[in-house]
Amino acid sequence: MPSEKLIQTDVLVIGAGMAGFFAAMKAKEQGLDVTLTDKAFAGKAGSTHFSEGDIIYFRQDLGHNAKEWVEQISKNCEYLNNREWDEICLLEAEERYDDLVSWGVQFYEKDGKLYVFGTPKDTGVGAPGSAYQMIAQQNRKFAPTMRSRALEVGVRVLDRLMITELLEQDGRVVGAVGFNTNSGDLYVVKSKATILATGSSSLKAGAYPVYSYTGDGEIMAYKVGAAVASKEFMYGVTYYRAEVQRARESGKAEISKHALDESYRYPFAIGGDFSGWFNKPNINAEGEPVVFPAWEAHAGKAPLYLDFSSASGWLMKDYLKRIGTPQADKIGLDIRRGMQIKWPSSRIMTNAIWNGSGVWAEDKNCSVGVPGLYAAGNSCGTMASGAMYGGMGFASTHAMVTGARAAMGAAAYIAQNTDFSVSPQEVARAKAEVCRPFERKGGFSPEWVTQTLHGLTIPYYFLDIKHEKRLQAALTLVEFLREHIVPKIRAESPHEWRLAHETANMVTIAEMRFRSSLFRTESRGNHFREDYPKRDDPNWLAWVKVKKADEQMSLIKVPIPRAWWPDLSKPYEELYPRIMPME
Repeated sequence: MPSEKLIQTDVLVIGAGMAGFFAAMKAKEQGLDVTLTDKAFAGKAGSTHFSEGDIIYFRQDLGHNAKEWVEQISKNCEYLNNREWDEICLLEAEERYDDLVSWGVQFYEKDGKLYVFGTPKDTGVGAPGSAYQMIAQQNRKFAPTMRSRALEVGVRVLDRLMITELLEQDGRVVGAVGFNTNSGDLYVVKSKATILATGSSSLKAGAYPVYSYTGDGEIMAYKVGAAVASKEFMYGVTYYRAEVQRARESGKAEISKHALDESYRYPFAIGGDFSGWFNKPNINAEGEPVVFPAWEAHAGKAPLYLDFSSASGWLMKDYLKRIGTPQADKIGLDIRRGMQIKWPSSRIMTNAIWNGSGVWAEDKNCSVGVPGLYAAGNSCGTMASGAMYGGMGFASTHAMVTGARAAMGAAAYIAQNTDFSVSPQEVARAKAEVCRPFERKGGFSPEWVTQTLHGLTIPYYFLDIKHEKRLQAALTLVEFLREHIVPKIRAESPHEWRLAHETANMVTIAEMRFRSSLFRTESRGNHFREDYPKRDDPNWLAWVKVKKADEQMSLIKVPIPRAWWPDLSKPYEELYPRIMPME
């Protein structure tokens, strides 16, 4: 049996990415005792390179208009974005930038000046439709800098501590239980407020560097009664603009006959080394521009090709030099030379990570509806991104803003309450849940369960090209995994102990994705239903929440405010520049 350690703290922050560090630092500024945990190493893990790059550059003194920028974000996000949160993120971006600078975080400069790229009218920068300016942190340096600063001001940082179960008392969250993934020591953390900053949820697909984003925070919150939002949307499924489809209809693009040989030897080397829309193939096997990778495969036009010879000068000269391409560098690929990367059919897979979903935020202090529990960053379902990612810099800006706000909300909650006790029975219950896989004598390995789950989630025809029959079939099998297999997962080491809980979380996340995808009977943004191939306004100008009710998943439709609707008298093609595959 592992040894047990007890920690008492005012604020427990789970997850040490951008949002977690902001939450910890801002809570510490309120004079609170703060404990920051990460299941890997805080300051090295906890954020993908996406979160280590750009933040929005919004400055009212330069004439930037928040309402105009929000209008552009709304069109890009297909009108499911929460406009109030978008405006909050814009208006607070400068203050959060000042925080980063005061903590020693450095930003990318050009000619001795802060490098600002993109313009409010430049729709070629960022995800399609991005309409704002950005600045960039120096590559992969923010997290170590913030770790050092957090330690300097007295934040207690606990590395390799995986928190898996929240402590409840009389409807309040009063701490959590977890374990060290190296030593196996059990930790009981009693806290007055808890902030979840564990990032988005992933299914450990091989296409993105998000293997640690397994929905830990979302599942912990779900189990204590909080709602989780927008699991039907997938990051990484990009619909190009209608003009791309029209270009396909007018003539074929040529495939270069001189692709570099080494690009074929490493067909999986590039994905995830740089931002999402750059690692999408752009030419199919018939020489046509790619509209939607999964649809090309569905139509029998794979393999696909990523042709770097057509990449823009901005991409080559600025973006790739700034963020680097570490995986490609290891095997001697220099994608700036211009080449084609071949994507076989097996490479067309669901990434299944999304920046818009998370634990439903009930107020502007990032409370999730359970007293004592808050969420920040990609764990916080503000719906700021809607049905598509809001664009470059959005995730980091949202992480900074929600991290700071969650800390303020937690501090106010602590000041207004006095009883934060927890019963021995509740501690014993949580410990038993945490230790269950480690104490089993027999059962299924988490690796095998994950592999089985991948067969139901990663193939494009489940979560990229959706259909009621396939969704229902996969859901039936995922339910079986949850009910019969997950309770019998066995861990033989602290590392497998971590995998056991991650796998259990991924199974629940997959069930949420299938149920939410079945529930939304339309196509919108990154959610495509082959049996419902068009947007359905106004019926589905709404968000989808998943909440536990009598040990079952209950789905709730939440209409967006009428004032946020687009002008439905306008032509459909004007409202939605992106074209769906079957339109």
